[in-house]
Amino acid sequence: MTRWTSERVAHALGVDQASERRVFSSISTDTRTLEPGALFIALVGSRFDAHDFLSEAHARGATGAVVRRGTAGILRLATFEVEDTTVALGLLARDRRRDVPGPVVAVTGTNGKTATKEMLARALGSRWRVHATKGNLNNLIGVPLTILAAPEDTAALVVEVGANQPGEIAQLGEVIEPTVGVVTNVSVGHVEGFGSVEQALAEKVSLLDNVPLAVVGTEPKTLPEHARMRAERVVVAGSDESAEVRPDSWQLHDDGTVEFTFQEIPVHLPLVGKHQLDNALLAIATAVELDLDPREVCAALRDVELPPGRCEVLTHGDLVVLHDAYNANPGSLTAALETAQAMRGDRPLVVVVGSMLELGQESAALHEAMADHVMAVNPNLIAATGAFIEAFDRHRALLGNRLLTAHDPATLGKVVATRLEGHEFILLKASRGVRLERALTFLLPDGDSTCSTTS
Repeated sequence: MTRWTSERVAHALGVDQASERRVFSSISTDTRTLEPGALFIALVGSRFDAHDFLSEAHARGATGAVVRRGTAGILRLATFEVEDTTVALGLLARDRRRDVPGPVVAVTGTNGKTATKEMLARALGSRWRVHATKGNLNNLIGVPLTILAAPEDTAALVVEVGANQPGEIAQLGEVIEPTVGVVTNVSVGHVEGFGSVEQALAEKVSLLDNVPLAVVGTEPKTLPEHARMRAERVVVAGSDESAEVRPDSWQLHDDGTVEFTFQEIPVHLPLVGKHQLDNALLAIATAVELDLDPREVCAALRDVELPPGRCEVLTHGDLVVLHDAYNANPGSLTAALETAQAMRGDRPLVVVVGSMLELGQESAALHEAMADHVMAVNPNLIAATGAFIEAFDRHRALLGNRLLTAHDPATLGKVVATRLEGHEFILLKASRGVRLERALTFLLPDGDSTCSTTS
């Protein structure tokens, strides 16, 4: 367990020593899970102020607190006063990060962050004890919590980095101090807070400022150029011919999984989608640059797993569902459609789509463009909710009863279920906030579905 003395906390925060000397058992931002002896960080958000819970934190066993300057003291609670408690959380995480003896890899990008992070954790795990981001803890709060949760014997870190507003990734980079920065790709997605793809690109590559090594993908074609302006050295990896690190050969199987060879080493990824090949090559390139044995790295990738909802294949009898409703933007929807086409075989194709969120002023136009893309695949049935209802309006006459719409996922699931014969291939794709997985209750009867592959 990391030893957090009051002296170490004060030094990390750049503040005066607390009035009472303590050794804290842990660092916590949540009174519900706080351990006795913890240092409580009183975060302030748009909808909450944890300073209101200082008494509760003390009652639950906290012995210290990081608070906003000028906060009245709590009896027997050693306090550290700072200007911004969120910044303070990051400073404590940076101090913990500096204990890590091995590589610290930060991963960002529009698509593929989680998959690449999981592959990197597996690859680096062939040599080091690795601690990696869990769930979606990739923002200004989640990244510090990820680092602070690292076990004492952690020898390498793999940290996923996301952002919704300009400046957040650079701020997180100062916390993580990565020795390797990985940018998977940059495309239209989450541009609401950035204004344009160009601004999103600038935000993503800000992670690479003064980083010794950057490993980047090939989308857009200007990504490597922008990376070279920031990092000391850049390696480009992917399946595109422009990449420096690329496979000898590759093929997409009928079940959607990818098989490839790298330096004559065969790898069969247990993940669905051709895009996972590019993610794997980013992980391999990073590991090779860190002098890991390619054979051990490739062997580790053969067992990689991803959280539910990311190209997860679910089956019920002869019915197959590709559940990819964790996030959505034009790039990831395009990839999901390609994967569905490769996997469907002779099954009727059903495409169930919900809103792609955080696309800003271009949202309506982008939904219409992707509706056209769905039409080009010529599904047997299209089901839409959210922004896609309006996007498919101009195709309604042509589609006739092949188009189903509903204003919530559960209702949409009920309607789709009435049209199924039981041997279809169904793609579910939407942003996480849509909660399109609620349709699954009606598409796959409870307790009688199985997960065969995840990506």
